[in-house]
Amino acid sequence: MIAIQRKISHIKSNLNLSEMLSLVKAAASGWLYISLILIFVETLFFFGSLYIMKLLIDTVASVQLHSTAATADIIKYVILAGLAGILYFVLRSYSAYSIEVLSTKITEHINEKVHERAVALELSFYESPSYYDTLKRALDSGYDKPGLVVTSLIDILKNCLSLAAVASVLIVINWVLLPLLALFIFPTLLVRLFYSKKLNALRIAQTPFERKSSYYSNLITTDTAAKEIRSYGLGQYLKEKFTAIRQTLVKDKLAITLKRTKLEIITTTLSYIGVFVSIGFISLKVITGETSTGDITLFLVAFPQAFGLLQSLAGGISTVYQNSIYINSIFELLQLTNGLYKSDQPESIPGGDDVSIELQNVHFSYPHADKEAISGINIKIPSGKIVAIVGLNGAGKSTLIKLLCRLYDPTTGTIKYGGKDIRMFKPEEYKKQLGVVFQDFNRYSFTAGENIFFGNIENSYNMEKIQDAAKKSGAAVFIEAFPGAYNTMMGRIFDDGEEVSIGQWQKIALARCFYSDARFLIFDEASSALDAVSEKELFESFRERIGNRGAVIISHRRSAILHADYIYVLSGGKIIEEGTDTFLMQNNGAYAALFNENINTTEAAY
Repeated sequence: MIAIQRKISHIKSNLNLSEMLSLVKAAASGWLYISLILIFVETLFFFGSLYIMKLLIDTVASVQLHSTAATADIIKYVILAGLAGILYFVLRSYSAYSIEVLSTKITEHINEKVHERAVALELSFYESPSYYDTLKRALDSGYDKPGLVVTSLIDILKNCLSLAAVASVLIVINWVLLPLLALFIFPTLLVRLFYSKKLNALRIAQTPFERKSSYYSNLITTDTAAKEIRSYGLGQYLKEKFTAIRQTLVKDKLAITLKRTKLEIITTTLSYIGVFVSIGFISLKVITGETSTGDITLFLVAFPQAFGLLQSLAGGISTVYQNSIYINSIFELLQLTNGLYKSDQPESIPGGDDVSIELQNVHFSYPHADKEAISGINIKIPSGKIVAIVGLNGAGKSTLIKLLCRLYDPTTGTIKYGGKDIRMFKPEEYKKQLGVVFQDFNRYSFTAGENIFFGNIENSYNMEKIQDAAKKSGAAVFIEAFPGAYNTMMGRIFDDGEEVSIGQWQKIALARCFYSDARFLIFDEASSALDAVSEKELFESFRERIGNRGAVIISHRRSAILHADYIYVLSGGKIIEEGTDTFLMQNNGAYAALFNENINTTEAAY
């Protein structure tokens, strides 16, 4: 008994019907009610048509030859049955349309909620494999599963109502018929529920491999790695890796499906045995006189319908259960919460031109990492000044940028803006104070103007400012040479797109940063793809380009940091030197070792 209760409780937890109903109401409550009303009216006409058919059969069974009254009754019932049938068909058609509209709206609503949650989640989620597993399952479930659940639930309701109508007829004939039939169909339902759970467990276990196969497929079919794949002849190797995973995934799934099919054959055979047992049972009642000719005729009409409805109910319940398990992945994603601290009483961003950013004894470890990425960092970035951060790969520079942008919070220590802990501001308000060019900047397949406009998307599209930002970054030269100028689509993914070099893409990313109204600009290897001339032009007049804003420059090239007001040298996540370029070179320490002036005063020696 306890085991049965546990199983029932497990089934209820997997169904999540209350959460699903809340989503349905939020997505299209009006269409939900319209669908329910149409189903009830449709069922009434179905029941009415059955009742009229019973009256017609009874009339025909008791008719006397050449009876004028009977003729009139027969014609009347035929007309009524025809009208009821036509109205039933019309209502069923509109009901099917309303259910399709409801299903579509639910699917779109859930897709919107999934993407809304994905946008709102912090960067840490996007550096976690488990999150990508959850996201993939949610995306896979979001397109059709919610609609299938709603459609199946409505079908279940419709079938229940129809079954009630048919059952009322069967009960009049003999009350044993319907329970007997249900008893034979029940094992099929249990088999489907059991294997729905098995398939879902397999789906969860296979998600990392599904993601890996999708990754291989994207490498093969998109432009991301097209040049390297063809240059190194990697296509066949990647295709074989993809095929090997897919074959394993399909094999495991089909093995479970085969077991389910074999059991369903047995249980379905039992259900058909139940049909013929019921037919034999009612037929024998004719011999004993307990069943009339009208009853047996009506039985032969109603019983197959009852059998079909019970089968549909079993199929509908298993469909709801199976897809509800899938939809749990959506709820799993929607219930994810950010870990960054949010003040209940956020403070206003300090005004004035003399604000600064300070890192005070900052330590940070990535989630699930044993070692600190940075430790004991003390840095000051004054407004209107240029601060450079240098160091070998893995020194902690990119981590520092993530903390400055509040993509993570320090494990210990404080980052202050204008003397106040940045955690006391609304995250979105603080982030407006920073413009950033990441080392792995994105290339958006939008127009050139939109690519720059993304630097300050909350304000209106300002062509004059866009052009000014493009001039500051050096992007104006090639953008204005396009026939469509700033209305030119970037990249070759869409029609009429223009592909540009990686250096030109980096100039667009720089323009995006210059276009922002941020008080501090952060450039993480922002000239790594620029040619020597472009880089020289950028940094020789860098102070004029940024105006009175503060700037942080991370670079391996001395030419990019030569004019910085102050330089910090990172190694192993710690600051090991700091000072001006002149001081650090004269100090002949780690900074001086990074550059070899005998080869080139503007290039890194490694």
